[in-house]
Amino acid sequence: MISAGTRTGLLKASRIPLQRRIGAKGVRAFIATPKRCTEEESQAAVAERARKNRPVSPNLGIYKPQMSMVLSALHRNTGVAVAGAAYLYTAAFGVAPLLGLDLGSVTAASTVAALPIPVLLGLKALISGCLSFHCFNGIRHLVWDTGKYVSNQGVFKTGYAVIGATALATGYLTFF
Repeated sequence: MISAGTRTGLLKASRIPLQRRIGAKGVRAFIATPKRCTEEESQAAVAERARKNRPVSPNLGIYKPQMSMVLSALHRNTGVAVAGAAYLYTAAFGVAPLLGLDLGSVTAASTVAALPIPVLLGLKALISGCLSFHCFNGIRHLVWDTGKYVSNQGVFKTGYAVIGATALATGYLTFF
């Protein structure tokens, strides 16, 4: 049965250290026991004390960048970029008549044709690079789903194949 003092007061965990030796390494363990907070101690103070005792989780900065990690992040980012651009253009195309704008193919083609050549090539490279990388890396993932090339050596081979195919496709789509 819970006493009235326990019901009305806040509970907090106090850590009682236990030490034991296993071989040459020391191991520390803590037992959490309930301890009543004073009425003046606020919930924020309890949360602050708990935050100070919590270990900080590692961030990505402690890891050495590897090809699989970088390609995975690029795959997600290019997917968001391609899908986001498609959604934005579709939404703009739907709202354009309400705003009195013309986003038809003739207007889009004339707008793109009016861009300076370096800007046009940059946009073409960006769009074709994102689209081709996401496509080739998606094929790589589909191959992995069949159970092939899932070893470390296979991951590197398919990673380099995706990078090479993306470079060739981006160059072709940008300049031709």
